[in-house]
Amino acid sequence: MITFLSGGTGTPKLIQGFRDIIPDNQISIIANSADDIRIYGLYVSPDIDTIIYLLCNILDTEKFWGIKGDTFHTLEFLGNLGYETWFKIGDKDFSTHIFRTDQIKKGKKLSEITEKIRSNLKIKSRIFPSSDTHIETRIITSVGDDIHFQEFWVKGRGEIEIDKVYIKNIRDAKTPKMALQSIDDDQYVIIGPSNPITSIGPIINLKQIKSKLVKNRQRVIAISPIIGNSPISGPTARLMKTEGYVVSPVEIAKMYQDVCDTFIIDISDKELINPIERETGLTVLTANILFKDTTVAKDLATMILNKGKSL
Repeated sequence: MITFLSGGTGTPKLIQGFRDIIPDNQISIIANSADDIRIYGLYVSPDIDTIIYLLCNILDTEKFWGIKGDTFHTLEFLGNLGYETWFKIGDKDFSTHIFRTDQIKKGKKLSEITEKIRSNLKIKSRIFPSSDTHIETRIITSVGDDIHFQEFWVKGRGEIEIDKVYIKNIRDAKTPKMALQSIDDDQYVIIGPSNPITSIGPIINLKQIKSKLVKNRQRVIAISPIIGNSPISGPTARLMKTEGYVVSPVEIAKMYQDVCDTFIIDISDKELINPIERETGLTVLTANILFKDTTVAKDLATMILNKGKSL
């Protein structure tokens, strides 16, 4: 069994590669829930839903969010009624959020709802939210506004000047017990190549998860979301600089050194092997980590599995 810590698009792309060589029932995913947002009267869990749609083979892999072939008639009509419709949800996608919101109103935990969706859609992998209690990534703008990350990244297209990033309610977060158990039990844990500030950070900085990762760090492998001084995707560079980090694989390794034993960087960054190992004590491996197609992700998955035999 393998447990993935997943957020954004990088980790789901890696999971695609693993699915080509191991069965789905050998995969567990702890998905970032700090991107969750209440919008259109519904509770939306973007990173969890990306994993759900990926594993039941309906994900729009051109965008890496939403359902392939979905239409947007509901959203269009909401716009006609005067709603702001900057957060795009397709007609089929709305069904998931309606179901989740109804279950929350009935007192169900996010992990229980995710499990019910997983079971109803006959997904064989295990899927857990990182927190059963609501947490969310917040952005303090340069003019002092406190906004949801989705408002910065989707509505503002990442162009809003920002001063700070923080995770609301992180101290009181409660991680599902089964998610914590998967870190203890599975052969190894993979920290995916997703944004370290808003995708992976909100997972590994949860008190209960961090404790488990530190305890099991000899079985934890992390993949850099940075190649050279550029992020693989998304607003990673902007957010790292805002929080005072240098945009480089070396800095990512320092951020993750307490929770993993092995760190994978791109082959083009091989000159960083010695500096990273010297500064962090991590074992550093190189591979092609730019997933231009599923073949690249499959190759990396194969390398990790072979590495895992010696962990």
